[in-house]
Amino acid sequence: MKIWVKGSTLKLLVSALALLPSMLIAEPVEHTVHQVKLRCEGEFENVTKYQRPADAPLNNPVRAMASDICRSNGMDITVARTEYMPDTPMDLNDLVKRAAADMGRRPGVVKPMQSTGVVTVSQMPAKRLSFSAKLEGKAITLESVYFLKGQTLWTIQIAFETDEERRKKAEQILATIRYQP
Repeated sequence: MKIWVKGSTLKLLVSALALLPSMLIAEPVEHTVHQVKLRCEGEFENVTKYQRPADAPLNNPVRAMASDICRSNGMDITVARTEYMPDTPMDLNDLVKRAAADMGRRPGVVKPMQSTGVVTVSQMPAKRLSFSAKLEGKAITLESVYFLKGQTLWTIQIAFETDEERRKKAEQILATIRYQP
């Protein structure tokens, strides 16, 4: 089948086709999730909500927890807010060390590597955790930021199959994190 198109119509069609890729790529949008602002593509949906029952075991330090996830361009972006009981000791370094150890102990994780660093979120001290490993034969990366305010811990985590483009995108997203009281 042949389609004949006149010169001006052809130019208009070529111009429209040139714009198509940019129209298909979602632009990052600012989201506020659990008092955290960040810019990313896609929409967040609630995945976890926990409220401590009155008869909870005494050794459970968590009072409440909520997390939302945004799946976009092969990346899972999670924002979690965890409130601990008033008498729970809160040390950001210890919490991040435990999180890193837990990641390395997950079933199927092979050759875990991690590094931590100090960052800030809205002038508050925060910790950065970079974690990589093999999982089911694929190289995965988790880039996370943790910060505390009182008895509340915020975790922003970006998980993806290791790829330079996704790593750059993760860095861009993490650079936009702000605390919104």
